[in-house]
Amino acid sequence: MILGLGTDLCPPSRWRHLVERFGAEKCAGRILHPEEAAYLLASSRERLPERLAGRWALREAFGKALGTGLDGWSWKELRYVNGRLWTVGALANLLASRDIQTLHGSVSHDGDLALAVVILEG
Repeated sequence: MILGLGTDLCPPSRWRHLVERFGAEKCAGRILHPEEAAYLLASSRERLPERLAGRWALREAFGKALGTGLDGWSWKELRYVNGRLWTVGALANLLASRDIQTLHGSVSHDGDLALAVVILEG
């Protein structure tokens, strides 16, 4: 049964600006689990703003699906690598307490937009 659905859009231009101002490592490390950040930083630096925008949109979409927005959970405990979405730590415990057993996430890019969709199932 679907317990939550969330979507979000984010422009890569916002992340391009942040990467130029603060650096790729700091930007990725601020919102991503270290393994997810390393995965993105090892790939094309040219596409990094696009990929960060997608990961940010995914976190926003997850918060909407959860019904909390970005509050009450750690962004770094939500992980998305190779099209697979999962949680770790306290966030995994929060989902278990709400009987959320399966997470689905998808990220897409087109032009200057990144789109993310998250479905939470019980």
